[in-house]
Amino acid sequence: MSAAPTSGGDGPVPFSPLGGDWSDTDAAWETEQYQAAGAAQADGLSSAAVHWAAALRLARANFAANDPRLATSIANHAAAARYNGHAEEAVQLFEEALRVWDASAPWIDAMRPERRARSSLFHLRLESKHPGGYEHHARNRYRALAEEGRAALAALSRGAADSDSREARVARWEQERKAGYGDARKLAAAVLLLA
Repeated sequence: MSAAPTSGGDGPVPFSPLGGDWSDTDAAWETEQYQAAGAAQADGLSSAAVHWAAALRLARANFAANDPRLATSIANHAAAARYNGHAEEAVQLFEEALRVWDASAPWIDAMRPERRARSSLFHLRLESKHPGGYEHHARNRYRALAEEGRAALAALSRGAADSDSREARVARWEQERKAGYGDARKLAAAVLLLA
């Protein structure tokens, strides 16, 4: 695996309706994780395993070694391994997922805050009164979301996560994904599409 990819090996899709920084790999990874979440809710973890395995292949081949989506992919694959009775493999995978997540701070710090039309007047006022205020506020939100993801991953690795918390995260994801295609959506997917 090359250390160069930051969000997808196939690069940005020029003039894509998904956004300039959104690659086909980003979209495919998100689709696999979302389908896995639906399968897990409907039929349990064993039906989600095929999608999680596909998402893990995409993540290992295309995402940076410190991308939290890679950590999510590894953790979800670990949850399926534990469910299928492969406890030793699951422990190793969860440990790897936690290492990746713990290394993700530079990835998160490199995220670009995006302004959205729905609150542009607020952002304009914030920037005029406090230069850099919008970016500072966005980065604080990203860090808080990353901490939430780390806590959810740790709970999952201990076997403390339950289907109610998974369903609540998926419901939040269904709202978050409407916000647009960018770095914030990548992080939200990593956090909210955990098994």
